[in-house]
Parts: sequence; C-alpha cells; structure tokens
Amino acid sequence: MNKRFKLAVGAGLAALAMAVAGGGYYYFHVQGDTPARAIETLTESIENHDLQEFHRVVNVDGVLDSGYDGFVEGIATSEGASSNETKDAIKNFTQMLRGPMMLSLKTALDSYVATGELQTDKTAGVIEMLERTGLNDIEVRDVKNIEINDANSNEAFADVIVFQPELEREFPIQIVLARGAENQWQVDRVRNFHEYVTEINKARRKQIDDYLTQSGEINARHDAILREAEQKYGMILSAGSLGQDKTRTELKTLIDDIFLKDWEARKQEFFGMHVPKDAETLHNLYLRICDTAIAAAKDYGKWMADKNAPTIKSAEEKIHQVQTLLAEASALAKRMTIQQSNTD
Repeated sequence: MNKRFKLAVGAGLAALAMAVAGGGYYYFHVQGDTPARAIETLTESIENHDLQEFHRVVNVDGVLDSGYDGFVEGIATSEGASSNETKDAIKNFTQMLRGPMMLSLKTALDSYVATGELQTDKTAGVIEMLERTGLNDIEVRDVKNIEINDANSNEAFADVIVFQPELEREFPIQIVLARGAENQWQVDRVRNFHEYVTEINKARRKQIDDYLTQSGEINARHDAILREAEQKYGMILSAGSLGQDKTRTELKTLIDDIFLKDWEARKQEFFGMHVPKDAETLHNLYLRICDTAIAAAKDYGKWMADKNAPTIKSAEEKIHQVQTLLAEASALAKRMTIQQSNTD
C-alpha cells in the first residue's frame, strides 16, 4: 500500500482516537447539559459499549473531517512542501482518497466502541495508521480549560493533555464542542491536529538524524581500525609469504584478534542502538554486513590453517557480498540524509 495512503487514512481515526482517549480517563461528576457532561458521557458510552450514546455525544463526521484536514496540512508542512503548488498537489492527492478512508475509519470506530477492541483481522491497517500517527502510544493525563466560547454560547473548547513518548513532553489536543441537532453538547471537531502531526514528524526526523549520526560514527571508528589492520596485514605479507607457516600463523592471529573481533564489536554497538521505524531497513543492512563480514573473517582464519581451496573461495564470496551490501547501505544512508535535509 502506498505510504502516503496509509498515513493519510490514519488521520481520521487518529483524531477520533484523541476524542476517545480524551474522555476515557476523566470524570467530572457534573449534572445538566454542559460540555463537561458531554465528555463524561463519551467516557461512559465507551466503557458501556453503547454505540448509540457514543454517536449522540460525538459528531463523528466532524471529528473525522477535521482530523483528516489537519493531518493533510501537517503532512504537507512536514514533507517540506515549501511552495503552494507542492502543498496543493499533496492535498489534491489525499482528497481523492477521502471517501474510502472515512468509510474504513467509521467501520473500525463503530467496531471499537461496540466491542472495546479493534478487530485485528479486519483493521490491521488501522492499527498501523495509529502507529504512524503516534497515537497508539499516547497517555492522556488531563482535560483542562473547558469553557464556553464568549462569542458563541453554542460552542465550547477543551484541551486534552496527552503525553507522547516521541515528543518527550505533553501536548494539548484542542477539541471543539458544539450543540447538536437535539441541542445537546457534542464533541464536534479537533482544532490543532495539524500542529500535532507536524510536531510528531519533527521528532521522528530528529530520531533519524540522531540514528544517521550515531551509526555513521560507529562505522567510521571501526573502519579506521580495519584500515590499520589491513596495513599490518600487508606488512606481514611483505616480510614473508603465504607459503610460510610463520606468515600464515601471524595472519591468522591478526584476522582472529583484530578483523573478527572488531566486526563482532561493531555488531554489538549496532544492537545497542535505538532504531527509529523509518531506519529499520538501513539498520538491518548494517547487521547483515556485520554477520557476513564475521563469517568471512572466520573463513579466512580457517584457510590460514587448512589451506583448502573451498575455504578461501567461501571467504572471497562473502567479502564480495560485504562490498555489495556496503554499497547498498551507503546509497540508502545518502538518500535518507537528502530526504532529511529536504524536509528541514
């Protein structure tokens, strides 16, 4: 599935998930028809799996539409669309998908409210969308500033305070409540979802920047060690020959103590890294390079002892694989770096 399609579809459900989470933890114990009571009723409808009551206090279309629009705006900003023409192109593309997206999200939402669970066999894509918007990890901490709009007594505002681990701070999700057709307060829309999306993508870009910097430093440090070892390898060969047992013993010691151990150490450093989701492909390439290089070093060390042709052939094939993988990793890291700079 197209990446932007998956991201854009997540907008509506993510916005509604905000509304659900916003009402899921806080009880105001208020009486009468007030915005606070509407939020409390939303909480009760979810806990009681009362779909009819949920729809009575949530304008699902309004929340989904506002979330979708905010998401599109946030993506256009986050992807570095500096010109109005580029932003319009992104918006036009996502508008074509609006109808089927909204239908899928409404279906998933009704299922969630009615059962308390997302049916993973039917909504796996929705779960992924929540992950892409970061709302699967939010912790709702408070609902604040519930107040009637001074300029319009039929409209009210509230801040749903959430903590998002990727942001490493709290973020106020601003919801708007309005009187519905029956003159009852409803959660009507979200005002600042585009700001939330922008902040999430900024945080993720920083994580990728940090990953590229740290992995680059690991590779550079170990590459320097290997270059020095290669010089020692050449010096040993120049002082003797592969036909001499003394030379082969010295080379085997160098391979086992430097080449092999250094690739193993590099692999352990990669294992200890925090890997953003968008860097997983590159990270897996680095681990594969390490594994292949370790296997090659073991074969070379073995060949220094057994002198068998199949052993050296296996070692040389693995070294060729390492060189190919290194070229792939370098190209991928370069593309990621360019993409990062284009979004700044």
